[in-house]
Amino acid sequence: MATIRAAHYGETEQRLAHDPIVQAMAQDLGNVNPAALVHDGEDETPRFEFMLAANDEYRKRGGTDGGHIGAVASAILIVLKERAA
Repeated sequence: MATIRAAHYGETEQRLAHDPIVQAMAQDLGNVNPAALVHDGEDETPRFEFMLAANDEYRKRGGTDGGHIGAVASAILIVLKERAA
């Protein structure tokens, strides 16, 4: 299934991937398999539970610029993918 997204979603996720809070959150996930955090399929979008937990933790750590509901979780996945490469 294709995902329909506005262009600014990706821009927000890339910006957040450089946020020190998001970087630390990705680091704290340790050896968690990123596949456990996403829906099965081609688009690998973050699971709803992961989105909610990521948003909550981001706010707890002082984050205030999260963007759309899945932005923080998607940014964490970007960081994890970059670190794995």
